[in-house]
Amino acid sequence: MTMLLLMGGLSACAVKTNSRGNLVYSVDTAALFGTEIGQFPLQDGGQGTLRREGKNFSVKLSGNQRVVPLNNVDSARVARTENVGSRTVVVIETQRRNCDYRYTVLAIEGSDVLSWDLGNCRDRPVVLAQDDRSALTFDFPKGSAIERFVYTQDGRMRRGNVKKVAGLNPRAKPFADESLYPPGYQDSLRLYGVYPPPAAPAAKSGRSGRSGKPGTASRNAAAQTGANPAAASARPDSASAQRTPTAGAPRTTASSRAPSQLDLPDEEITSTRIDLRD
Repeated sequence: MTMLLLMGGLSACAVKTNSRGNLVYSVDTAALFGTEIGQFPLQDGGQGTLRREGKNFSVKLSGNQRVVPLNNVDSARVARTENVGSRTVVVIETQRRNCDYRYTVLAIEGSDVLSWDLGNCRDRPVVLAQDDRSALTFDFPKGSAIERFVYTQDGRMRRGNVKKVAGLNPRAKPFADESLYPPGYQDSLRLYGVYPPPAAPAAKSGRSGRSGKPGTASRNAAAQTGANPAAASARPDSASAQRTPTAGAPRTTASSRAPSQLDLPDEEITSTRIDLRD
């Protein structure tokens, strides 16, 4: 019985940093009396937990006694989790006073946590990963343009403005869904395997490319076919060739619409570094 109480006390221990930078040891009351709101897996096999106790929210990682507090938050949820490089990137959506959407981004590797605070308080961002998992883009509408934040696998966050992003309409309402994907993202993946969906072929003009005499083109094609049937069989149908991908062609993974060569903004956003080691 004593051993169980000891284990329970250790698991409910929290270590925080006060305003002077000193460590403060206390009972993790969120673990004892709080509510688990969400969980997310870590690359090292561990698990992170978003908890609430009264009006206080925090994140705790398995194997660490220190916690990551979410200050001045009215509500919170885990919106997305992505692996980028060696870190697990967790996007936590929060609501605050007079601010509908604000995002805490945590980049976690072991007990080392990098943190950023993003958002315009009005819109959910479109969050998409590079195909090679080397970067994660956060796109927010900004007038007729896009404000883009890019997290890269070296643990850096950059910010810049982009005039246009394929598949994104900065005037769309909502700009992104609850999973932080753009409208129509899942349908595009289901139908085409990529996002944004391929452009529809342009409609042909009624008179474009036709001979003045009806049937001339078809008669010429028939004559050529009769003269050289092997060439006709080797010539692919243009419509089917556009719809059917080449068998040996690499397929783009469904996780991203961003180009393989991503233009990185110049402005770097400084992170808050949290060391969870005791």
